[in-house]
Amino acid sequence: MFVARTAEMGRLSEAHARARGAGPVTVLIGGEAGIGKSRLVAEFAARLPSGTRVVRGDCLEVGAGGLAYAPFIAAMRALVRELGAEHAAGLLPGRGRHGLAHWLPVLGPPDGVSDPIYGRARLFGDVLTLLEAPTGPLVLVLEDLQWADPSSRELLVFLVHNLSRPGVLVLGTYRSTDLDERHPLRPVLAGLARSPRVETLDPVPLSRADVGALVAGRLGRDPEPDEVAEIHRHSEGNPLFAEALADAGTRGGTPVRLRDLLLTGFRALPDDSREVLHAAAVASAWGGEAAHGLLAALSGLDDTALEAALRPAVDRGLLPTGERGYAFRHALLRRAIYEDVLPGARARLHARSGAALHDDPGLVPDGRAAAEEAAHWCRAGERERAFEALWRAALAARSVHAHPERLRILTRLLRQWDGIGEPERMLGTDRVDVLHNAAEACLPAGEAARGAELATEALALGPVPERAAALLELRSMLRHRLGDDGIADLRAGIELLPDGAPARGRLLATLANRLLLLGHTAEAAEKAAEARATGPDARVRASAMLTLGSIRGLDGDPDAARAAFAGAREAVPGGEAVLPVIAAMAETEALHGLGLDEQSAECGRRGLEVARRAGLARDQGAGLATKVAEPLFALGHWAEAAALLRDALALDPPPLFRALAHTRLGLIALAEGDVTGAADAAGEAHAIMSPSRWGRMFRLPLHDLRCQVALAQDDLPGADEILAGVLAEPGLAGIPRHAWPVLLTGARLAAERAARALGDPGEAQAAAVRLAGLRDLAGRLPVIGPVQSAQRKTFLAEAGDAPWDDAVSAWRELDRPHALAYALRHAAEASLDPVRCREAAGIASRLGAKPLLKEVELLAVRARLPLHEPEPRDTEPGDRLGLTPRETEVLRLVADGRSNRQIGETLFISTRTAGVHVSNILAKLDASSRTEAAALAHRLRLFGPVGQ
Repeated sequence: MFVARTAEMGRLSEAHARARGAGPVTVLIGGEAGIGKSRLVAEFAARLPSGTRVVRGDCLEVGAGGLAYAPFIAAMRALVRELGAEHAAGLLPGRGRHGLAHWLPVLGPPDGVSDPIYGRARLFGDVLTLLEAPTGPLVLVLEDLQWADPSSRELLVFLVHNLSRPGVLVLGTYRSTDLDERHPLRPVLAGLARSPRVETLDPVPLSRADVGALVAGRLGRDPEPDEVAEIHRHSEGNPLFAEALADAGTRGGTPVRLRDLLLTGFRALPDDSREVLHAAAVASAWGGEAAHGLLAALSGLDDTALEAALRPAVDRGLLPTGERGYAFRHALLRRAIYEDVLPGARARLHARSGAALHDDPGLVPDGRAAAEEAAHWCRAGERERAFEALWRAALAARSVHAHPERLRILTRLLRQWDGIGEPERMLGTDRVDVLHNAAEACLPAGEAARGAELATEALALGPVPERAAALLELRSMLRHRLGDDGIADLRAGIELLPDGAPARGRLLATLANRLLLLGHTAEAAEKAAEARATGPDARVRASAMLTLGSIRGLDGDPDAARAAFAGAREAVPGGEAVLPVIAAMAETEALHGLGLDEQSAECGRRGLEVARRAGLARDQGAGLATKVAEPLFALGHWAEAAALLRDALALDPPPLFRALAHTRLGLIALAEGDVTGAADAAGEAHAIMSPSRWGRMFRLPLHDLRCQVALAQDDLPGADEILAGVLAEPGLAGIPRHAWPVLLTGARLAAERAARALGDPGEAQAAAVRLAGLRDLAGRLPVIGPVQSAQRKTFLAEAGDAPWDDAVSAWRELDRPHALAYALRHAAEASLDPVRCREAAGIASRLGAKPLLKEVELLAVRARLPLHEPEPRDTEPGDRLGLTPRETEVLRLVADGRSNRQIGETLFISTRTAGVHVSNILAKLDASSRTEAAALAHRLRLFGPVGQ
């Protein structure tokens, strides 16, 4: 009987209305066992308007095997059944064969071998696509999240952050009392609770009146008031406990312990019914239903006898019927009945369950047979049969992208290896293969350090060259995730393989790409050419051509770059989804580096659409978004660039792509004047990227952002420290594309230092030394293509070694508005040209570049440069600043570092009169100090070299 819960039902109804109107809503329902979470959700679902689809999945208690994605597989199976397999397949990229077919064979055979790196992205994308299909309102119910496996937790987070279609309501229940400080669900719930689309609901205990209504419905009569009071006191308003107390007829005194209380109804059953429920508790020891066929196998009864034995339990509500079998009314009841089975009988039932699942895996749904079989054999004490089943469970976990569970299974299997007689014969493989599988699982599971250890252990067993090379390739990838370049392993693997071996070409292509990331372009080109010539493997040829295209772009040869990228696209195998997105990423970056920003942005947009259709938006698509943002920013499309980056971050992409997205967002925020936002973005990226993780081509833009943030915060020592760390890195001359922007920021820092050093000979000397170091590096940096040429001209102008008009012309040719406005601002300052000043102001205003606009407006005020209409040209330097001839003479001496006494002696006026002139000058220039006034005169070059 369902009583009370009016407030809770109202909250759920409101959430459903918001989901249908404003967009998806997630409600997390927590509480103690028996408080009525599942009953509340079931009643709410039953009252939903017709046409609302409700799909449900239960998390299962984890046994010896890995029951991965259990709630989502059950929910997707139900949804596909409702939609129809043909219709559902038509909604999915590749008809689901890249992703969801690994869960649901009804969609057709999966397309190829499950990819351990990109396969999960496709799977997550398929689940998202089906949930957002335009098929009417949808409620997704996920029960018992406290038992959710790691993969299910990750998928839940992904869906909550990425669902966008109105009409989707997600309901998740969990036992709050099970979540101790170390429970893995705790940080997940904390993170989800920060989303504005997530709310929490905690059903309250029943009142005494509500308990009375519940007991009356349970007993079929009106209970006595003192009976209700007693049950309410002992149950503390918990509906499950109240029902159990009503069944037990407890009156007065202390009630029996909870397990005995729950078993009251069970013990009233006939003997044959109790035996079947014992079997059902063992069969469903990890949650879910006890399948009818499995119960028949365990009980040894035919269908008629089994149904007769089950009928009393079904009638009493202890074991309601489910889709394919029978599910206990509550997990606590299942556990109590399981514990009621004597140990010997329990082991025999587990053994019979394992044997039944081995003979007929179809007895349990959702591909769980291998994992549950292994769990049953373990509980039965059958070590060898459990060992073999664990191996099959690991292979099954791999096929559905359940990598954390796969790693846990293989770790357990390896611990048992030495205690098993002839383990190789039993598994049909050797320890090297098991170690390789475990190390491979570590890559997508985020356990790179553990994976490197496992690969090293496998290599120590002396595998044949081909297997050793594969292990070295894998260890290289794992070490690369840890910040090591992994190149030594790639070279060692290549040496083990003969010319023409397909694996050799793959390792060469990987080495070429890794060398490119580290800035070793000459050797990268050599290895890419060698990989391209190794054989017919289309993926290897395409990968090698991509590397060559990137190198040609860095060399400043757009025609050769385009030809290489075209060759890579032609070489991509049919049906391949990942390589086209990587190709778009490489080409977008190369075209941007060559100054072809419109073409770069268009190439990137096309690639993003490919990534979306292929279900790769969260992985390679997110990486591509960070590349597309660069030409969009250069072209002045800042809002589009920021939206792309925020959308990519909302997908919770891999760490490197998160770091790059935060870096690009930080640069946009800084240009817009949001220094706090830029600092936060730099901090987020630095936390991911450090220490020295990934190649310098990824790190240098972040260091540049951090240095610019420090400048904007007026933290010159901090900016100096960051810049010094960058300049200390070896080999910067080999990566000019990424070094020039840092040099520009360094030149800005040096100019600011020099301006503040006036009157301080020691600081002036230090600033000169810093600038000399930057000039030395600039002299050694190659200049490849028009972008780097414009950057070099800007650097020379910033250092005072060339006119700003050269930089203006270069950026105007490239049509990069922000860089042009920056150069125009400095050109206007150097020449006091109002035309340049007005153009810089107009561009900065149009872009929303607040800091640059403020600088231009301040220059206009101080230099008396009209921003709206021309004024007559002045003839004297001081006239431009509104100074009298005498004040102009005083400013010249202030700029020369003279004190008031020295000014008075030079101009034959009193020290007091000199001080009055200085005060008037500071007021007219809106300068806070003599140093600032001197710096302004120095920047405007009013008097020629200081001291002349």
